[in-house]
Amino acid sequence: MDVFEAMRTQRSVKRFKPDPVSDDDIRKILTAATWAPNGANAQPWEFIVVKDPELKRKIADIYRDGWDFLRDHPRRQGRKAYDSRTGQKTMIKMSYYLRDHLEESPVLIVVAMNITKNNYPRYGVLKAFRAEVNYTSTVPCIQNLMLAARALGIGTCFTTAMNIVEEDAKILLGMPEETQIIALIPLGYPTGEFKPLKRIPAAEFTHWDGWQGD
Repeated sequence: MDVFEAMRTQRSVKRFKPDPVSDDDIRKILTAATWAPNGANAQPWEFIVVKDPELKRKIADIYRDGWDFLRDHPRRQGRKAYDSRTGQKTMIKMSYYLRDHLEESPVLIVVAMNITKNNYPRYGVLKAFRAEVNYTSTVPCIQNLMLAARALGIGTCFTTAMNIVEEDAKILLGMPEETQIIALIPLGYPTGEFKPLKRIPAAEFTHWDGWQGD
């Protein structure tokens, strides 16, 4: 599949068929994820693939705790109106569905970073920079993961609500202290079609030769 077509039709999928995803396809997707550019080629990513139904249910319960916290947080009240072109009503409706049915996803992939995977100092301002380098190195691998899945006709969704209650998830999954969860990616065959995305034109966000440029 042409990479531009994959990006143009890579929707966030929140409803999945019960059809299983093969281990070979999962390995292929994760291999493609590791091809992502990353700082100093430190490759700080870690993947936990979850297919066990009971474990998926427990992860879904933790995810819902984080999701509900974000939904109910006082700072979300009185927020400014969304741009009507962003389709917020549909997005929110589908997010509620995923919240209630996450464990029905054929596969859950927890993407984490290993904070020890570079040689930057661990003190002063560089401590924060060290974490930032690992984070910004792991996010491109998630996009690779999602694009590879799309090329195979498999849907994904980038979710971060579980990060709010990360320690609960780390304990459940037996993750070491030096890891940090970046995203939870449900993965499976979508119930609908991959249709072209609707986005605000890039020209509205583009500045040439400085913020005030044409």
